[in-house]
Amino acid sequence: MEALGFPAINGLVAGIAAVFFGVIVMAFPRILNYIIAIVMIITGVGWIAGGSLLPGMVSILFGIIIIFFPNVLNYLVGFYLILLGLWLWFGASAMIAGIITLAIGIVVMFVPAILNYIFGLYLIVAGIIALGHYFGWF
Repeated sequence: MEALGFPAINGLVAGIAAVFFGVIVMAFPRILNYIIAIVMIITGVGWIAGGSLLPGMVSILFGIIIIFFPNVLNYLVGFYLILLGLWLWFGASAMIAGIITLAIGIVVMFVPAILNYIFGLYLIVAGIIALGHYFGWF
């Protein structure tokens, strides 16, 4: 029998943490972009410490750009979705998937903060499902 669930979020502590961070992201949607920027800077420092100068510098540069312009990240995702949608539609002959991906990319370009709200909602739902599995609700 198959059960509804998200494999990355499972158990009591992970469920509570997912709901908590989902509420934080929903209340402060830009915080997600800043967290991604900080992770990119830390990763860049790690690359440089590991001897890979170019990837480290690029990662740090993108992290700094995202800190100063947090919506840039959402626009990049929207642009990527538009290109992916066009490729799916015309290049891969997957018309329905291409149209859906293209439409989502266009929506993200006009309302870039929607990505953060969707991710926050995902965390809340995944956390509730993880708690439900833990307590035997379903």
